[in-house]
Amino acid sequence: MPPHAQDDSVPSDHTLFRVAVRRIIPLLVVCYMFSYLDRINLSFARAAMEQDLHFSDATFGLGAGLFFVGYIVFQVPSALLLEKFGPRRTIATIMIAWSLISFLFVIISTAWEFCALRVLLGAAEAGFYPAVLYYLALWFPDSIRARVTTGFLIAIPLSGAIGGPVSTYLLGAFDQVLSVPAWKWMILIEAIPPLLLGLTVLKRLDDGPASASWLDAPTKQAILTRLPPQNISTNDTTSVFAALKQPEVLLLVVICFCQAVCNYGIVFWVPTFIEQVIAPAPGQLGFYTAIPFAVAAVAMVLNARSSDRHNERCWHLTGPFLTVALCLVLTFLLQSHGAIALVFLTIALAAALCVTAMIFTVTPHVLEKRTLATGLAWINSLGAIGGLVGPYGIGWMREHLHSPLSGVFLVAACATLGAITTVYTLSPPVRRTA
Repeated sequence: MPPHAQDDSVPSDHTLFRVAVRRIIPLLVVCYMFSYLDRINLSFARAAMEQDLHFSDATFGLGAGLFFVGYIVFQVPSALLLEKFGPRRTIATIMIAWSLISFLFVIISTAWEFCALRVLLGAAEAGFYPAVLYYLALWFPDSIRARVTTGFLIAIPLSGAIGGPVSTYLLGAFDQVLSVPAWKWMILIEAIPPLLLGLTVLKRLDDGPASASWLDAPTKQAILTRLPPQNISTNDTTSVFAALKQPEVLLLVVICFCQAVCNYGIVFWVPTFIEQVIAPAPGQLGFYTAIPFAVAAVAMVLNARSSDRHNERCWHLTGPFLTVALCLVLTFLLQSHGAIALVFLTIALAAALCVTAMIFTVTPHVLEKRTLATGLAWINSLGAIGGLVGPYGIGWMREHLHSPLSGVFLVAACATLGAITTVYTLSPPVRRTA
């Protein structure tokens, strides 16, 4: 961050943004942790749900992936909601909506109802991640954006490290309580915190530094003056479709698609994969599932810090992509060696989440400023199709190839494609300065 002249009444840049981080990031981390847990908690109840609702691995994978149909379709309406009501009310409304939809899973009894609610859940959550990225852009400069974004995205591994054991405990403790299946109790209980957090967001967050009542006037002015103009106003009059004329946008869509296949393909099926390679005792699945997510949390932070320190994005994205591909193939080849296979599965998951944390740090280096906002919208929405392809593709391959871990080759292939596309996109001849 460039130095700025300041008097004794104004804190240093480091102190200034640390105050904002402490106020904003912990709450957003908890919110996103429950958002992500709400997407993946069904993975811990797969066997019970398939038995109760009478559907196959492919149907479960389809339902898991259909979340992204609603997620993709409602990207633009959610962006309009954000523009009209601001990030505070948008984030709160989204959280309350997805909590209420999650409650409805308690009354489903067929696979079709399951799939329909997954679409609705995706629609409800569609605007959360873009709204948070927009909100972070209002508060933090580019020089610390990778670390701040990764600090927020640490919620993903936390949702697995904490949510895994909790979900497993609920499945055991609430089995047939009041004659209700344990997986319904799990969903019901885990849907309550987002409702409360949505109300907390309304009270605690502001729509930006200018409206932050908890900042004194000198500190507020210091933050506003140290943010570039595009961090304060993101109005973009460019045609929504103009961004698609940029080849770089299409290349980034491919990278984001591969990232989504890796992320959700592994995350949705990691409990099942662990059952295949470790065969844990009843009640221990959550503990073993927490291990890869805990390692991923550390890896994400280290990779982001290294990327910011060296001001390098390409290989900090390509390296994790290639690591995913290699380690998933090794997991398949060594599946009969439980502990060793678990190590490689852990590394694969950690690398996949490193990709997730880095994916949007490269866009300012590639896209033109005039199409940055619309480009991000297209990249996020079209790339999210991978969230459907990954879970469903793995489920289909498990069912039709009669090999529990055969689906890892789909993810490995997409990871390899993502690595190749990243190197091509970020190579000097096509790189643009934001």
